[in-house]
Amino acid sequence: MNIVDTLRFFRQKLKLRQKDMMAEYADPSTYSKIENGTRSLKVNELEEILSHTSINPEEFFGFTSFDKEQQYFREYYYYCGAHLENKTTKNKLLTYYDSLKNKKTRTLRENSNYLAIKNFFYAHWSEVEPITEQEIADAYDSLLNKSFYLQYDYIITANLIRFFTQKQIDQLLSRMFPIKYENQRDFTTKKFACTILTNLISLCLYAQDYEGAAKYISLAKKQDKRNENYNFKLNLHYLTNLLNYLVDGELIYIERVYNFIQLLENTGDTLQAELVKKEVKLLTYKKNEQQALENYTIGLLKEN
Repeated sequence: MNIVDTLRFFRQKLKLRQKDMMAEYADPSTYSKIENGTRSLKVNELEEILSHTSINPEEFFGFTSFDKEQQYFREYYYYCGAHLENKTTKNKLLTYYDSLKNKKTRTLRENSNYLAIKNFFYAHWSEVEPITEQEIADAYDSLLNKSFYLQYDYIITANLIRFFTQKQIDQLLSRMFPIKYENQRDFTTKKFACTILTNLISLCLYAQDYEGAAKYISLAKKQDKRNENYNFKLNLHYLTNLLNYLVDGELIYIERVYNFIQLLENTGDTLQAELVKKEVKLLTYKKNEQQALENYTIGLLKEN
């Protein structure tokens, strides 16, 4: 629903008349014109309506869709990640991918989606091409030259972090963390920012760089000070125990890892549970660094 549709939805659910949506001193016809589409809605008017009707802004915008294209993309992306052989949804995502591939210039959002598809589905679908060195270089240069990072910047970084050099990673992290204006950022933006760190920790574990993993765990523990993202905290706890087991071999750490897997299963997150099982098996049984790295991919599906 757009903003006007959402206003109508709440008005009808609350059983209010159009003239009840604004304060008594306002022109009674003002809201009617807004809802009927004969007058545009001003920001201060929306603020007044929400205040007058006691509708919480966060709850209101939870019903509002500003970007249906992005909503559909993520729906198709996550579904295809869990159902690689579903032809109907696969074709929808590939049609979108082809439309982006043929564009001479892409917006930040479009480029984020394009790289996300290439990064994850290249390993599964022959129709998707690998990320090129030029695309990696262009993305890095763009990120390095920014003084303020948006949600799609964090997503691009999370997806491409494995392609950057150690020097490039350190340069980006020093700019991206701590997250600027963190208290004003939405949950999804902060979630993807934290995903950069958990992806880096996983990458270090696959490369058997345990010192690097410990460094990024330390940085990750400084994030989410308001404890909003429990999924991130749980994944960080899992990665910490996995690292401790790989370094020390103490059984208590691997027991905690399997407790995490059981928690995922008990809460119905069976897909994530299976991915973690495969990851644990690969890292604890395969000692060859190159073999492990070849099995490692990062995508939006590794979000926290």
